[in-house]
Amino acid sequence: MIIKKSLIMFNRPLNLLVNKKTYTHQGNDVVINIYHTTGQLKFKLTAYCIQHFSDQKIIWFIRPDVTAFNEKNAPIWKITANQARLNHEKTLHLYGNVHMNSLIDNTYFQSIETNQAIINLITQDIIANKKVIIHGHYFYSVGMKMHANLHTQTIKLIDSTQTYYEIQYMR
Repeated sequence: MIIKKSLIMFNRPLNLLVNKKTYTHQGNDVVINIYHTTGQLKFKLTAYCIQHFSDQKIIWFIRPDVTAFNEKNAPIWKITANQARLNHEKTLHLYGNVHMNSLIDNTYFQSIETNQAIINLITQDIIANKKVIIHGHYFYSVGMKMHANLHTQTIKLIDSTQTYYEIQYMR
């Protein structure tokens, strides 16, 4: 996995505290492209603001916006949150108002909503241990945990799962 960054430095303080350490780099309006080793674009991550803590090997993002791409470089998912943390293990932890929207019209799942999620950027696995709502064509499901994969377009709801269907009338 290859990560290319473009940082724009600025001197405005941000109220993110990570163990009361000082960040190494700070930037706003940042774009990070994550490539597969074959050179294909895997993820495009944009953010209003970032703070890089090199001693902890983490990056904090404010208002992250992630686009996931398939093997044909077509965008397949758009993911937003209030904040995110990327660690050296290449897992992205999303916090607050996490929305994942499918960019493919004919997919069974249209969107996923939760308050926290973890995305493994290598395997594209997603884990959510908070309430999850999945919207699809003519249904929505609610569960307390989720395991999913962006690449395979599979979702498994765990614990207290309820599904509601919209019945379409034929004329």
